[in-house]
Amino acid sequence: MTFIIDHEMEAAARQLWPAPQRLQLATGGLFNRVVQVQSATGTTYLKRFTDSASSGDFPPLPTSASQRCLVAASWHELALRASACEPRVKVPPLIAVQTAIDLVAMDQAHGEPLYDALVTDCLETDEALRAVAAWLGAMHALPLEPRSRLLAASNPFKAFKIDLQYTRVLTEVPQSLHMAAESFIATYLLEDAEPVHGDLNSRNILIASNITSVIDFEQGHFGEGVYDLAYLISEYVIRDLRLATNPEVAFNTAWECYCEARELHKDFAILRRLRVHLAFQTLYRLVGPSRKVWTGHLTEAEKTLVRDWSIAELSTWLR
Repeated sequence: MTFIIDHEMEAAARQLWPAPQRLQLATGGLFNRVVQVQSATGTTYLKRFTDSASSGDFPPLPTSASQRCLVAASWHELALRASACEPRVKVPPLIAVQTAIDLVAMDQAHGEPLYDALVTDCLETDEALRAVAAWLGAMHALPLEPRSRLLAASNPFKAFKIDLQYTRVLTEVPQSLHMAAESFIATYLLEDAEPVHGDLNSRNILIASNITSVIDFEQGHFGEGVYDLAYLISEYVIRDLRLATNPEVAFNTAWECYCEARELHKDFAILRRLRVHLAFQTLYRLVGPSRKVWTGHLTEAEKTLVRDWSIAELSTWLR
């Protein structure tokens, strides 16, 4: 399917930025359309959520375009509040939300994806890890309303992701661990105390000149904050195993910054759940449908290291 800029997105652009210099397609997801707007005010973006995929024969997502628009806008505003608490992490300002056409408009976020540094031999990523871990601590402690409406809009997608990242990964896990793993999964599906980003991978974190930015909030849900932290740390674990360095160094860096931001005092029960989330997320990046992105650059020997590390972690921390 060839995507062209639809008339409603063009009209929204011209309403927000009179006489924009140029509109052009930008990279987006399967279930959203993104247009870059270059005008006298600079570079900005429109994102419109859709109910059908832009390419391929994909089934509908478990949440509607209007629900994802609500989630994206609400969690984006939450992220901006977190940045006010932790200014080392920037979030592009949200310019407008047009619910009639499921569209959000935002400023440009500057930098290159953290992903690029993690899949090469670059080790200069510790500052980004520290900053984002502290920023997460700030975000997870903030209230988010209207809670009931946002739960209804986000819970189906949460269940969809947990099935994909945890339940389907159980085929890779020793049978002796299944009962404890299924209990862990069921508990997380019921957990709704904290608003989490939901997709905090290294492609949604941009780094440039000591500035770290976080983007893309449409997969936000209510859960427990260490889900986000594990999602990010898993990529550092994969990098460190590939480079034959100790993944505990990056883990401890992130955990200490997160605990300090949340005043958790390194609570052991939360630590245990973080380690289980981390084991699942690391294994998921090896065997999930997006494995070519996250672990396609690894040799077979390195993939074995990732698998063995993940299973060993589950064996240690699942209780």
